[in-house]
Amino acid sequence: MNQGIVQKQIYIITGGPGFGKTELIDELRRAGYPCSGEFARDLIDQQQASGGEILPWKNPKLFQQEVLKRRVAFFESVTESTIAFADRGIPDQLAFSRYKGFGTPEVLENSAKKYRYAPQVFMTPPWSGIFKNDPIRTETFEEAVRIHQAIQETYSGLNYQIIELPLVPVNKRMEFITQTIHKLRTYEH
Repeated sequence: MNQGIVQKQIYIITGGPGFGKTELIDELRRAGYPCSGEFARDLIDQQQASGGEILPWKNPKLFQQEVLKRRVAFFESVTESTIAFADRGIPDQLAFSRYKGFGTPEVLENSAKKYRYAPQVFMTPPWSGIFKNDPIRTETFEEAVRIHQAIQETYSGLNYQIIELPLVPVNKRMEFITQTIHKLRTYEH
């Protein structure tokens, strides 16, 4: 392992907005796994409730820094031997930055290389049957698919193995994830 790079058994659940990530994370949390929140969404909720300025449309750089700080804090809070899950990861921020036309901020690129999650990333594929908008998730289904593609390209570019989740109910997705991790860990030992 290269000096400065930290790898942990934090499995990322990612994909375009509205494809079932957060519901799955909530289910994993109920099953007792340490899970991160969806830090970007949480921050938007907090800032809107308090009239704050740390919003992606008001201060994108400060918003990016705050979300990154929260992601790093979660990463560092997980011990080496713990299996945990993250509702998106640092590479998602890189993908969103590129998608929104902000390029590749050096701080995000360096952080994505330094903080390495589990090598396998679980992706919720586009699924029109469960997609819905809300006051924060304003993207159309087509935009969500394009964001999904940007996320997929970013993780692939960082040498993560993408495992696409089946289009099944959340309990079956959770079962798929836990069985996949068990198989991966069995092969490694």
